[in-house]
Amino acid sequence: MERPISVKKILQALYYIQNKAPVDNQSRFNRVWLLKMMYFADRYHMRHFGILATDDTYFAMNLGPVASTTFDILKNNRSNINLPEATVIEFSEHDVRIMPQTEEKLSASFKESIDFALNTFGGYSWSRLSDISHKYPEWKKHQTTLEINGRACMELADFFDDPEDEANDPFKEDKEFLGLLKEDYESNYISD
Repeated sequence: MERPISVKKILQALYYIQNKAPVDNQSRFNRVWLLKMMYFADRYHMRHFGILATDDTYFAMNLGPVASTTFDILKNNRSNINLPEATVIEFSEHDVRIMPQTEEKLSASFKESIDFALNTFGGYSWSRLSDISHKYPEWKKHQTTLEINGRACMELADFFDDPEDEANDPFKEDKEFLGLLKEDYESNYISD
């Protein structure tokens, strides 16, 4: 049971992230930084509400988890998505600036997830966020495959799993709660 991806919702989330990010963090305009913030927001949302906030498809790539449609938006890749709203983005070599957006497509849970990501990771550079994203099992299980294939489709059920060093993990959550969420996710979203 897939839910449709809303380009407008992703643009509103990207603007929300840039608008709420620490103003002294120049990485807030960097494509990789924005992709990592979206990933951390989705990881939080999955572990608290049982679904992704973006409804995006995730791939493991060399710099960490990448939300596919979000990546296409940030790269202005119109061949993969219908992007009439692209005029609301200014591009430079590695950076993007999202022009002002409303928040009508952003649920309270999505905003909560973005706020968590910003409060926890918002002060870091894009390269530091990339390093942090490599410790999570949903990416880590594909690490050796990436050397050969360059990318691998991530299994969203793995977002419920904890990293090896779970003691210092900001996503730490009650294991029983996560187990129930994962079970519910697998029964509703994964077909045999």
